[in-house]
Amino acid sequence: MNKKIWTNIIVLVVIALVLLGGFLFNKARQSSVPDESRIVTPVPEQKSQKEMDLPKKEEEVSEFPSKVVIPEDKKMVILAKVNGKIITSEAFDQELANLSAQYREIFEHDKEELLNQLIIKEILLQEAERQGLENEKEVQEKIEKDKERRKEILIQELIQGITEEVEVSPQEIRKLYQELKSEIPGKSFQEVKAQLKVYLLQQRRKEKLEAWIEELKSKAKITRNEEWLKAQRMAKMKNPLDEALKKGQPVLADFGRGVCIPCKQMKPVLEELAAEYKEKTSILIIEIDEHPALTRRHHIRLIPTQIFFDAQGKEIYRHEGFMSKKAIKEKFKDIGVK
Repeated sequence: MNKKIWTNIIVLVVIALVLLGGFLFNKARQSSVPDESRIVTPVPEQKSQKEMDLPKKEEEVSEFPSKVVIPEDKKMVILAKVNGKIITSEAFDQELANLSAQYREIFEHDKEELLNQLIIKEILLQEAERQGLENEKEVQEKIEKDKERRKEILIQELIQGITEEVEVSPQEIRKLYQELKSEIPGKSFQEVKAQLKVYLLQQRRKEKLEAWIEELKSKAKITRNEEWLKAQRMAKMKNPLDEALKKGQPVLADFGRGVCIPCKQMKPVLEELAAEYKEKTSILIIEIDEHPALTRRHHIRLIPTQIFFDAQGKEIYRHEGFMSKKAIKEKFKDIGVK
């Protein structure tokens, strides 16, 4: 796999936590949740001031206007600090404005998540600068060619260095094929081997990257504007998951899309379980197209994805792909639902 393809895969994998910072958003502008045909169904312009018609000086101007009205600029607010570096409302609004219409609409309803992504971007940029990546000749040449993308280039180089050594074994590929064999009937191992390898590499790199980012976050000094966050949370649209989590009982949320085959297979299973566990837990079927902000908040990358929450609302387990009724009941038992 050449370097360019490798870099694109890494950026797509991240989208999103995650996914991350500027490069993450640049990729987000061009991509969406993949179609169900995959092996596992993934998941103001500012007006310029008019010219003033100055009075022509004939002899002399007899009077000045009694008042000069100066338009009040939009007040800049500090939304977060990362190791002393600030993230302002101005930078936030600019990032939001740069997104495609589709993703702008998503983040308009989930501004807290966008701020989280900007915080991660700043953490990664600081780490790239700490490692001195900008002093490397190859990186300097890239920045010289595209100075406006300096931050994104540094972040991409940083991620490449973290994940480039990740590999998957033939045994792991064969194991994944056996797990998915029933969902890809008529396809031999050799026919899908290359696709499975790419998928596994994406997963392994994503896992390593996410773990590394969490480590960086744990070491960083991060403060957020709690007043601003409270306002954003109040403004959010209600959704079935948040409502269910308020009840103080375990919740199973299945994220999917009605047209995907494994999602269709999950529906009757979940409906049966919902009737069986009616008084003990909440079982939800969440359409990702109807709840895009919620989907991004929970970092859904493949569909269907089942997430189990305990009575305190904490995620304790997630599964990607079709999950049998037996497996779900066993997991319920593990978390104390009988």
